Amino acid sequence: MGKDIFRLIPFFIVMNGTTVKQNMLQWAGMLLSTLWAGVHLDLVDAKLPNPTATLIYRVFFGFVASLAIVAAVALIQGIKKLYLPITIFYVIDFALLLETRTAPALFVGKVLPFNPYVDISLIIDAIMIVLSLALWKISK
Repeated sequence: MGKDIFRLIPFFIVMNGTTVKQNMLQWAGMLLSTLWAGVHLDLVDAKLPNPTATLIYRVFFGFVASLAIVAAVALIQGIKKLYLPITIFYVIDFALLLETRTAPALFVGKVLPFNPYVDISLIIDAIMIVLSLALWKISK
């Protein structure tokens, strides 16, 4: 009985004619992208000393969280044409995070500190870059 269940697992996991490995990468990417969006949606309520900066950063965090949700949907649906743009999205976010931690942030005027949100985002960005590049390479 137990061996029969393990024979059925690949049958249930494989979707859209993809391999189990590719499907697992898609699911991992979807989950991480959704987590990343959740972290950034939490930042939509951030308050900064400058009211203009607060408004701009709120819109930015909401926009990038929406893009991360679109990336999650694209990954789980297996839309191969979006794997490279997803990689570019996470590379840009990774660069922006590092830039605002080493140089004064736009509209704030000072270097922003590292905090748990930044740490989580940097880790997820790095994983998503590798993961989406792997999916892009596999799907060619």
